[in-house]
Amino acid sequence: MFSISVKQRKIFYTMLSLVWIATAVYSMINDTFAHGLEILLFGAFFIAGIALIQAYMIRMLKLYDKNLKNEIKKKNKKRR
Repeated sequence: MFSISVKQRKIFYTMLSLVWIATAVYSMINDTFAHGLEILLFGAFFIAGIALIQAYMIRMLKLYDKNLKNEIKKKNKKRR
């Protein structure tokens, strides 16, 4: 069955967070603090959105797989 380990997800989100944090800090130092804060907030919402979509997709794939296995079992019982 399809799954992604928790460790892999943590690594992915850590790396993605580092990119957004580094960009925000750079912008805070070289541009304005408000601009850097906007980037940081956008990055946080972006990462949260990706996490929600990923969790939903994994849940839907598991449900699809479960339903598919149940239908296969039903068809096999009818054939006997």
